[in-house]
Amino acid sequence: MPVRLPADTARTRRQSARTRGSAMIEAALVLSLGLPLLLGVTGVGLRLGRTIQATQLTRDVGHMYALGTDFTLSGSQQIANTLGQGFLILSRVVKVFQTDCTAAGLPNCPNLNQPVFAQRVVLGNAGLRSSKYGTPPVIYLDAKGNILSSDYCKQPTLIALGFDSVLALQQGQSAWLVEGYFSMPDLNLLGGGQTPGGYYVRQLY
Repeated sequence: MPVRLPADTARTRRQSARTRGSAMIEAALVLSLGLPLLLGVTGVGLRLGRTIQATQLTRDVGHMYALGTDFTLSGSQQIANTLGQGFLILSRVVKVFQTDCTAAGLPNCPNLNQPVFAQRVVLGNAGLRSSKYGTPPVIYLDAKGNILSSDYCKQPTLIALGFDSVLALQQGQSAWLVEGYFSMPDLNLLGGGQTPGGYYVRQLY
């Protein structure tokens, strides 16, 4: 004969089964909400750490550049080994005044009162992103990245586009601009930065 369980025991087993089912549903709901949140917080933390490192590196290089460090030398260019998936664009910007045009022997000066590039040096993988202010054609750069005044006074391709809105230079002044871009493809899904999967930073001295 089959054994019949007491009514209380059967009721207890049914309640236990229902409790286990509810617990599994609750666990599934918690995981579906909590796991993406945990991954998101982890990713944001990683991005924050990398952006701080990128900003610090760009700031340090900018200080060195403004103080006269020659980044065309192989010893100085070792900084590029620390960039990984990134690069730095170093630019010296000046503004063209009439005295500059006269000294360059240009009675007609197309770039008069325009901010222009007087030097450009790139460290790292420059194919990731271009400068926000323009790219001087390489034909105007010497071995040190310098540009002749006779060129930057007249060549429109040497104008630093939009730079006046950042800093209005006076006669005889130079600005040392460092732009950095650091690719973060593993964090692409999180977005952020000015370009998906990467971080752009600018330092000006």
